[in-house]
Amino acid sequence: MAVDSPLVSIGMPVYNGELFIRQAVDSLLTQDYANFELIISDNASTDLTQQICVEYLKKTPRVKYYRNQENIGSARNFSRVFSLAQGEYFFWASCHDLWEHTFISRCVEVLKHNSKVVLCYPLADWVDVNGGSLGLIAGNIDTRSLDRLSRCHVVLWGLQYAYPIYGVIRASVLRQTKILRTTIGADTILLFELSLLGEFAQVPEVLLHIRRMPDYGSWDNYIEKSFNKQVRGLSRRMLFWNMLFGYLYAVGRHIHKISAKLVLMSSVIFCVLVRYRGIRTSLSKSK
Repeated sequence: MAVDSPLVSIGMPVYNGELFIRQAVDSLLTQDYANFELIISDNASTDLTQQICVEYLKKTPRVKYYRNQENIGSARNFSRVFSLAQGEYFFWASCHDLWEHTFISRCVEVLKHNSKVVLCYPLADWVDVNGGSLGLIAGNIDTRSLDRLSRCHVVLWGLQYAYPIYGVIRASVLRQTKILRTTIGADTILLFELSLLGEFAQVPEVLLHIRRMPDYGSWDNYIEKSFNKQVRGLSRRMLFWNMLFGYLYAVGRHIHKISAKLVLMSSVIFCVLVRYRGIRTSLSKSK
């Protein structure tokens, strides 16, 4: 890459990722964009993850490895990798996913040529545990040329899966957000908050392969991974309302005109109560 290629930071939070982390790291190290750092934060894994990561640490200075003394939950570990980043651009990388070799270069190209774009992501497909394609992931969120109110409404109502959170993001803009809150739906809240700060661009090529793990779709597993504990009773039901508060907080933080703030807050409340009523019902069923 050219000397003026900006540094890209990749944050890979991992817990017990021995099965797929080699494939994930290899697909990042073979990118055609070379100026990046890969930050791995090991959430106190009990398998061979640490040994595998140390091997890569010895191979290339681009890999940086950190290990938490205890499991702090996936939500906090996702935030931790960003806190260690030094790049102009940043993206999260799951330890079981795969990237085409042009993923970084194609996304950075868009960001470099359009200062209004704060997040660039490609088309993606689901893959099974063996890497076989399970089909394109639905959704096409591209908010270029839209005003702020339109952008956030497109994200509120049009987002089907939160996978754009794995796109390349301007680090300076990401630092203006609450990053990933310790609540359910933290990825969708962050995407909404980013939409208040700039435009999203989609690269119309399948450059990301997201592995659908066996526990996909399980609320119990999702909650336990996020917080590293089981959540029961009233605390479990409060997760939904904490999610709603996260959206409202983002509006209050970035929208200063009272009339616009009230309009958008009303839209958020209506959207969350309507779109995510199934989540509310599921969480209300105490475990």
